[in-house]
Amino acid sequence: MKKINITRFSVLLMMYILIQPILDVITGWQVRIMPHFSLTLGIVVRAIMLLAILYFIAMAAKENKNWLDRHIWWYFLCLALIIVINLAVNKFNKPVFASFTEIAAIFKSLHYIVILVGFYYAFRNLSKQQLAQLMPKVFYWAEMIINVVMIAAAITHTSFSTYPQGKMGQTGWFNAGNELGAILAILFPLVVLYALKRSHAVGQYWTWIGVIFAALSIIMVGTKSCFYGMIIGLIFAFVYQIIIYFFWPNHTKDKKNILISLALTCLIVVGITVSYPVSPVHTNSVIQAKIVRENRLNKLKLLHKKKNRKHLDHYEKFLLDNQELSNPVLAKLLSGRTNYFEFNSRHYNKAPLAQKLFGMGYGSNYRKHPRTVEMDWFDLFFQFGIIGFIVVIAPLLMTMVVLLYKFLRYWNTNMIQSNLLYFAAVAIGIFMSLLAGHVLNAPAVSIYFSSISAYLLNATSLK
Repeated sequence: MKKINITRFSVLLMMYILIQPILDVITGWQVRIMPHFSLTLGIVVRAIMLLAILYFIAMAAKENKNWLDRHIWWYFLCLALIIVINLAVNKFNKPVFASFTEIAAIFKSLHYIVILVGFYYAFRNLSKQQLAQLMPKVFYWAEMIINVVMIAAAITHTSFSTYPQGKMGQTGWFNAGNELGAILAILFPLVVLYALKRSHAVGQYWTWIGVIFAALSIIMVGTKSCFYGMIIGLIFAFVYQIIIYFFWPNHTKDKKNILISLALTCLIVVGITVSYPVSPVHTNSVIQAKIVRENRLNKLKLLHKKKNRKHLDHYEKFLLDNQELSNPVLAKLLSGRTNYFEFNSRHYNKAPLAQKLFGMGYGSNYRKHPRTVEMDWFDLFFQFGIIGFIVVIAPLLMTMVVLLYKFLRYWNTNMIQSNLLYFAAVAIGIFMSLLAGHVLNAPAVSIYFSSISAYLLNATSLK
């Protein structure tokens, strides 16, 4: 692949981000219309693109510029070996082994790695002028497509529910509420950044419509982690604007625009604060708090009765085994995920050594229904085991270490301060992967998280 073709493919990858919401809308309707047909268009397109990106990585790495170029394929060879061993071990040890389910789960879990490496090379091969034209514009318009879909679905009363029953929230025409929430939260700082850049530079205050729509979409979804992510993004946005106003002397002529942008940010915060009491996320928090209180009370009554475990029904056993009920804050924050962790942990402790080292596959050693923890790091550990987890999580850990080092080492430089909201987006992604999952092992989300991480690796490199 010639240099010019590498550059063209790098631009193509940026355009690939723009079609993600369209793929997700098609997937959302496909799941509703054909619920038993698990091979969606989104999976097919992303699988094809993953192969194209692997070929692109092979061509781009031939430039032999650094340590990564010389060793990347040794890593991918090691990763392929882990996949083969994982499938073989589970084929002979797992009570229920569904080949398509296992392969699909592996594809979803490893998607973030290929995207991270592929976009690293894409950004490395784009000029500063090209990056300035594309970033963060691409992410802004990808989010705008999502916002338009959310609003159109709400107006036409055709929106899907975030939760199957009980709680409130809607996902527009997108399939999964947790994944949509993660996307909206991760992209929110970059939507704010684009509005800030355009309003500071040329006074295009209409770009704040995107920020308002993004906040509205996040409120509509109704998930806690998504809402918390937006709050984190707004805090970073305030810090970013304060830094520009007080510490960037070359922006003195833009101070009027900066103050107007700061005022608009404050108005958005006021709007969010006023709407919160009637928002789905507040309603869901009240519902969940009520459920937790009732479960805690019932558990205390059950402990007082001292019934024999043999005579307990399913709900009573659930109450006794639920460790979250002893801590209401933890119960509200994790929404039952510690119970899923206990389920997977029990299976892991009983698993043979081969599965402990190379994983139990998707949903652990289930017999009826697979059950994940919905906290990405734990899910990857149980899926790939000790050795497999180390190999799979290594790119993310290396990225986190490098970015954290650069942030702490050069925090007072323009290189870090100008990319502060990109750091915020990555921080929100890591926060959500630890707390609510559906980031690293969800291709619809990991493409945003990994591409932003890859951009930061290039943008903070000292060339």
